[in-house]
Amino acid sequence: MRRPIAATILAAVASLALASSVLATDCMNASKPDQSAGALVIVNGVTGEIEYLQNGVVQRLEQGLIGDDGSGFHGLIGFDFDGDGTVDVSTWWGVGFANEVPEVAQLSGPACRGLTSIGIYFEECLGG
Repeated sequence: MRRPIAATILAAVASLALASSVLATDCMNASKPDQSAGALVIVNGVTGEIEYLQNGVVQRLEQGLIGDDGSGFHGLIGFDFDGDGTVDVSTWWGVGFANEVPEVAQLSGPACRGLTSIGIYFEECLGG
């Protein structure tokens, strides 16, 4: 049962985890010291494998409340981009008006603190 559930979530988030152009328009809380805190799903950005699924997500998948395309999933997803077992960045999926945090909210504050664009954070705060 674990493999089909992981495949379902992976299909929903794979493009988010692997496409930097998409990540440039998503946001994160740069002031959050532990990016894994509150994450319902953790994805290894190197292999694309699911490292963690919260029990509530598993139950909603089993009940059909989360679709094969990820519809119905709302919450925080963590990504380990360098494969070291530590979540490097987390972002919200299906949260906010039209299922996204408004771009004006992402761009209004400082790049390296609080709510900010993941793309801007990587460019300006991590230098890369």
